[in-house]
Amino acid sequence: MDAAGQIWRLLDTGVRTAAENMALDQALLTTCARGQSSNTLRFLQFSPPTALVGYHQDVAQEIRLAYCREAGIDVNRRLTGGGAIYFDESQLGWELIAAPEDCSQAGSLCDRTGNTPFSLEFHRRICGAIIEALHEFGLDAAFRPRNDIEIAGRKISGTGGVEEGNAFLFQGTLLLDFDVASMIRALRIPTEKLKQSSLDSAADRVTWLRRELGRLPPLDSIKQAIARGFEKTFGVRLEPGNLTAEEQELFQRLRPEFQSPSWIERTSRVASNIAIFRGLHRNEGAVIRASVQLDTARRRLRSVLITGDFFISPPRAILDIEARLKDHRLDKATIRRSLADFWRENSIRAFGFGPDDIAAAVLAALDKREWLELGFSAAEADHLFTTNGTARAILARPVSLLLLPYCAKQPECRYRHEEGCSLCGGCSVGEAFAMGERFGLQPVTILSFEHLLSALSAARCDGVEGYVGCCCEAFFQKHYEDFRASQLPGILIAICDSTCYDLDQAQRAYHGEFEQQTRLDLPLVEKVLAAMRNVARASCP
Repeated sequence: MDAAGQIWRLLDTGVRTAAENMALDQALLTTCARGQSSNTLRFLQFSPPTALVGYHQDVAQEIRLAYCREAGIDVNRRLTGGGAIYFDESQLGWELIAAPEDCSQAGSLCDRTGNTPFSLEFHRRICGAIIEALHEFGLDAAFRPRNDIEIAGRKISGTGGVEEGNAFLFQGTLLLDFDVASMIRALRIPTEKLKQSSLDSAADRVTWLRRELGRLPPLDSIKQAIARGFEKTFGVRLEPGNLTAEEQELFQRLRPEFQSPSWIERTSRVASNIAIFRGLHRNEGAVIRASVQLDTARRRLRSVLITGDFFISPPRAILDIEARLKDHRLDKATIRRSLADFWRENSIRAFGFGPDDIAAAVLAALDKREWLELGFSAAEADHLFTTNGTARAILARPVSLLLLPYCAKQPECRYRHEEGCSLCGGCSVGEAFAMGERFGLQPVTILSFEHLLSALSAARCDGVEGYVGCCCEAFFQKHYEDFRASQLPGILIAICDSTCYDLDQAQRAYHGEFEQQTRLDLPLVEKVLAAMRNVARASCP
């Protein structure tokens, strides 16, 4: 039967720790399944701030544990599936615990194995209650399949659920206010460094009540609006209540389990290996960057973050493209086709680029998987960039040139503005020179941007077939087309130390006038050169 005319309990459990909230979730779900408690709408909050992984996730792969320990952020695991979330007191949790037959119009449910997902209509109906509440505040909220609530393309609430016996728990978060910087630091989302651009990109994809209204309504009025939304959606009446004796007893018994490492640190039943890679594509009309999160064991594209310098209409199209690619198969042809279909179905208009250009940025990130096959870690692979060829193809060539930036030499060194090096050992360039010679490469110090262009041109005229070089990521991205135009295959190793771009001195650096010193990633340089030698040997008959 449907829920019309029923009385449901309204339960507000206030601010609690993550372990307490998870233990209460289990207690409420279990007692509902036993028929010992009524259908319940629960409000919950967290203190201290918490990073919560989904039921099937690996904590170490989803959470920056060192930062969370330093910042006093709790780490725990939800009963429900889905991705990791950051939860502090500026967010309001809501959840419905009920018997399926009382919500028959909501559609089918699932068990904890996740083999039978909640139906789309189930998500749509329950999310409709939150949408009703947001409408009360004059906000044009809408459901975004498969499990988000959005305002003008920006996510304001994410949801998920689980079923146990004859009961389900469906929960979500409503962003009231939001600390974007803490979220990025706590979760391993597809961004490598905490820069303003990362904060801006995250803020473009989510929104919160204070941002939308210019003020934050009283918490009680928000809760009352949500309660009215559920009453209207399900035709029920909500009456405030407390935990029953059975729920309280079970909660106290379960709490130690949800505080234990065996619960928090358990790994996924399905082995996975999460990697974050970044790709770049640019043409005359656009610069497109793609940060992708991969599950290499499942061969799925877990999530994508697309940023860059471009114009597209409608503006929310990029957010919808990211949603389209979520949990996508790692197949290049399928990704291209999926983007082309989405572009056509939604009549997207863009200046100077199309779906193939977005696919190119995503696929450039996916190409970094090749480094994993060569024995590199995901972190190492993401600091390697190739131009005019794939990693394995370039490593198999007779690479003969090692290009090193002058800015890694000591400022007082007499060779700072010369191509050579005395190998004195006073800086990382000297060690790189010796390393290059040991592997049979000719080291050359690049003294300015113009010198780089002339060196690449001369190398191509001299029959050089490939090079290895070091530069900062920002330099590679800005001069992506220049590297491609040289037609010379190359592998570039990122400088992760402070660079001219970090210090806002890029123009001085172009002319060879940068006065600070950077440091090369020598272990990664050596690993690339060793891989080059190994691939070359393996290619010999």
